[in-house]
Amino acid sequence: MNNIEWKFKAEYAKSNRSECRFCHSKIKYNELRLAIMVQSTFFDGRIPTWYHYDCFWNCTKVLSEEDFPGLDNLRWNDQEKIRKRIQGKSVILFTLSEFSDECNNEAATKSYEMLEISVDRPIRSSSCALCRKKVQSVRMHVIKGNRKTRKSYDIDCFFNTFDSVDVLQNLTVDKIKDFHLLPVDCQQDIQNRLQKRKIKIDSEHEKKKRKGGEEEEETSNSNGKCCSNAEKEKEMLNIQCDKFWEIKDNLRNNLTKREMEKLLLHNGQQINKKREFEIISHLADCIMFGPLEPCPACERGQLFFSSRYNSYLCGGNVSVWTKCKYSTQKPARKKFTIPELLSNNNYLKCLPKDGEHSERLFSSRRPLISNLLRGINFFIQPDLHDVKRNIEKLGGTIVAQLTGKVMLAIFSEAALHGESCFKNFVLKMSEKRIACVSDDFVDQIQSIPLHDALAKCKINSWDADSIEVKRDQIGYASLEKTMPGSSKRKKIGQNFDNEKVIIKGGGAVHACSGLHEIAHVYQQNGKAYDVVLNAVDVNSGRNSFYKLQILKHDHSNEFWVSRAWGRIGTTIGSHLLESFDTASEAIEFFCEVYLEKTGNEWNSENFVKHPNKFYPVKIEYFSKIPSPPKIRPGSKSTLPKAVKELMKLIFSVQAFKHTMLEFSVDVNKMPLGNLATDQIQRAFNILSQVKEILKMDNDQLSEMERFIKITDYSNQFYTLIPHNFGIEPPTPLNTEDLLKIKWDLLENLKEIHTAYKILHCDTGDDDPMDPLSKRSAEYKRIVKYARNTHALTHDTYTLQIENIFSVDRSGELERYAEFKKLHNRMLLWHGSRLSNFVGIISQGLRIAPPESLTSGHMFGKGIYFADMVSKSANYCNATPADPYGLLLLCEVALGDMYELTESEFLTKLPRGKHSVKGLGMNVPNPAQVEIIDDGVVVPLGKAVQSNIRESHLQYNEYVIYNVKQMNIKYLVKVKFQFK
Repeated sequence: MNNIEWKFKAEYAKSNRSECRFCHSKIKYNELRLAIMVQSTFFDGRIPTWYHYDCFWNCTKVLSEEDFPGLDNLRWNDQEKIRKRIQGKSVILFTLSEFSDECNNEAATKSYEMLEISVDRPIRSSSCALCRKKVQSVRMHVIKGNRKTRKSYDIDCFFNTFDSVDVLQNLTVDKIKDFHLLPVDCQQDIQNRLQKRKIKIDSEHEKKKRKGGEEEEETSNSNGKCCSNAEKEKEMLNIQCDKFWEIKDNLRNNLTKREMEKLLLHNGQQINKKREFEIISHLADCIMFGPLEPCPACERGQLFFSSRYNSYLCGGNVSVWTKCKYSTQKPARKKFTIPELLSNNNYLKCLPKDGEHSERLFSSRRPLISNLLRGINFFIQPDLHDVKRNIEKLGGTIVAQLTGKVMLAIFSEAALHGESCFKNFVLKMSEKRIACVSDDFVDQIQSIPLHDALAKCKINSWDADSIEVKRDQIGYASLEKTMPGSSKRKKIGQNFDNEKVIIKGGGAVHACSGLHEIAHVYQQNGKAYDVVLNAVDVNSGRNSFYKLQILKHDHSNEFWVSRAWGRIGTTIGSHLLESFDTASEAIEFFCEVYLEKTGNEWNSENFVKHPNKFYPVKIEYFSKIPSPPKIRPGSKSTLPKAVKELMKLIFSVQAFKHTMLEFSVDVNKMPLGNLATDQIQRAFNILSQVKEILKMDNDQLSEMERFIKITDYSNQFYTLIPHNFGIEPPTPLNTEDLLKIKWDLLENLKEIHTAYKILHCDTGDDDPMDPLSKRSAEYKRIVKYARNTHALTHDTYTLQIENIFSVDRSGELERYAEFKKLHNRMLLWHGSRLSNFVGIISQGLRIAPPESLTSGHMFGKGIYFADMVSKSANYCNATPADPYGLLLLCEVALGDMYELTESEFLTKLPRGKHSVKGLGMNVPNPAQVEIIDDGVVVPLGKAVQSNIRESHLQYNEYVIYNVKQMNIKYLVKVKFQFK
């Protein structure tokens, strides 16, 4: 089931306490009220802002009745009133809809008299209320008499918009105020428009009379009249709704809440702290259609009717992490019975005794769900106007040009592959790696999940990035612009200010407590009373945190319990600080809150996850984040300045934060370097499980089982590794591309954790790096190598070398000795993120472990090198905000190479081969190589075309599968100069 955030809500007021946000008067008990759903600023959830029925339409526009969850729960007359208000009238801030709900001319005329329509010539820069353009000829004014609300329209917009409103068939020039003041030509224009409209209406009525019998199958209703299948369905739904409300009214008037609860329990239904109106609805459902059997999927969940989804849903859980998503329109039922204790109730005695129940009818018409594609940017074939309209109704954003902001393109298959005028679009989409789907995508997305619809409708033949990858790329670009120092104002749901972490006592003092200068985290028997809790649900969109700690005054016996909660990565949330006289009182309260939030006792050794409860995130706090004495600012270190600057770069906290932001990890709720290593390993294991699920075909795992398992593992992963999704729902881990992104995230988290440990442990090891003299032959050779091998297609930046360091990692040369005599040794490039270089320098280059993902490894799991500098530089992931990167130059013993022109995932090299070479179509000029150090080849020639013409690779790639075959020789610090 798709995750949907509903825009509106319709119900009857449950009290007389709510207030209309438009007129600021009270909404009476049991009065129909409508709401606009908004994100709460105090907790991770959405809340309704209520309006009177009439006031609501002045504040928003509604595209579809599906935007109103619970519409089917209203009385029939109120349902119809809302539907008629929406149909054809939602395009203006107020509509011509103080009209009666009746369709007869007498009622229509009466409603029409509530409005005043006038005309005049435009003055100054008057603009139309619909198109917002300047009115050129005549203005049509619609004035609502009861509120003196006035809207002005261009004459074309007026007649085009209100053409579908039947009541205007009675509009004549004598009913238009000030009509006689217009110039004669304007009067004639309006008369002609009204006459054309009258002819059109008469023609349509005549056509319906003549062809009515041919167009629809006719049946007789109870009054002997003829109606279509749709009208018959509507009539039956009307009867069902009226009968259902009759039962609800009788229950409310004849039984107490306690008696209704007893009836439900007697018939095997779960109560689960339901409010009275929910109990009445559930009991009425049982009486009219029969008590519901337990959910067949989770075997214990209570089914309930959801008007939002037009079906019965399960309120249970498939696991402690995930709610059950079972849904059906034909649930199993049983006979409704009355307990002996209530057998004398006057109303219950009137119920049928035969135990027969009717079957619930469902509306066959379900309109577009208007925010199903929210957050996805589309480029659509210019002439597919209907597709554009439907994508907008589904919440998608239409982008006018094929830019980097586009996540998905929609073209008809015939146009994409058959018409030459679209070749330019194809070229741009392939260059920007934009996926393309056929125009039936709109129909598919309403019946199957997004991932399945994309797979079914895909028509691009080029390599493309997934929506998740595109969203991450676009999202990170926007994050950079809103980082501290940006002049843009923060919006609700954005929180990129770095929360200062003050470590005192047993943990980090909550910044929101304001006590970090006078208090510390309280500890007892070595255990700190401090915990961070997370709760994630990708289906409901929940991404919550809850922080709890006891603080003690530094110099007295004052105690506080600090609590903070909200949505991860946003400003949504709040906090509370409560004082206590003694430690025992504070501990008692702390333990009560912890039990309430997690379902576990604080002192319990084995934590047990409970459904719908929080889970603790394991944090390892460092007392401080020091710099090694060698590079401490202001120290008298003998290290060369270039090495000091390099150390500052690779140990840069800001660089670590940018890396985490790129992966959407929340750096405020999860201080850098502090996530426990065993928790990171658990997250690795979860991704491995998801990888296996994605491999299974439909014979091994049904779509529903796959959906449930992926949802379950996604909830676990995001709970363990807090992510910043803003106010968007968490993304299910349902594609290989997304899995690869998250695997890279965990690898980076491990590297950052290593960096923090090294920073924390002030070792006295000798530094393995020395800067090269810029006058040396080595330095000049490397500069030439970088200058000549910058690929022409990597034209968004140039590289400026700032420093080059010779590297002598302890033990690496000895390890390389056995391959030193192997033939075919080359000096090759390798690039990686800044955050990885602490681990690379301390532990060397490593091969991905066997359990890691296979995606992203073109020739299997090995160490990859390039002879073109920019091919490796792309893996530095530099940005205009962080333009520095580091590249390695390694001596690589390649020996006999297994040459390939396309992807082949290798787990073992062919016999007699020592490495793999992916053959590119552009290579460094082989006639310009240099030979150094006892036969090592430096391919520093300028790029030329190779004799390989049908390769899938643009440039060469070299892969080794044994870490002993390489020796890091140089580290090159570069600055990316973006164009």
